[in-house]
Amino acid sequence: MTVPTTTPALTKPQASRVAPWLVIAAAVLLGAVLQAASAVPGLDTATSAWFTVQVVASVVFVVAEVCALAWACRALVRREHLGRPRLRLVLWSAVFVLASLVAAVVAAPAVALVLIAALCVLPASAAGERNALKGLRVFRRTPVRTLLASLAVAFAVLLSWVVALVAGFFLTGALGGVVMWLWFGLVATLALLWWTHRYESALVPKA
Repeated sequence: MTVPTTTPALTKPQASRVAPWLVIAAAVLLGAVLQAASAVPGLDTATSAWFTVQVVASVVFVVAEVCALAWACRALVRREHLGRPRLRLVLWSAVFVLASLVAAVVAAPAVALVLIAALCVLPASAAGERNALKGLRVFRRTPVRTLLASLAVAFAVLLSWVVALVAGFFLTGALGGVVMWLWFGLVATLALLWWTHRYESALVPKA
């Protein structure tokens, strides 16, 4: 006589670990697909009004993806339930996405500086800090390590630029867009996980 076996249900701690990963996967995959839609043939011949709608929608998608990643990374690092994303996190995500676009137009190297600031502020905002600029305290707490981490971010930005060029050259159309935005999503996830951990570490009082 065989004893029937059943798959045990996820416990609450396990479920709290799975949910953020699902959010990250959905944000990265959906973001890549939506952004790649802007590379469909014929978009460049669209009317100015429709083109404006496409650009605004693209920015909104990026803001939503950044916000979702920061929200999920906070839950993973703290090993907490996701809870609800805070409005301040949405606003800060919008600020840094728009700042990155402006920096890319005015002075491309400044994009790395904007992203470093975002990696300091977004984890603080996701954690519920009213003054999210306090996330910059990581520079005061561990200045050398933070400087090295900032250099790593700058290198990641340069590498991502190369990946974007290669994807655009060898993979045309929507496929190139999907690959490029999947890479961006992966890099953003790893960076936010790393810097969220650094933010949480900065909150621990020194012995």
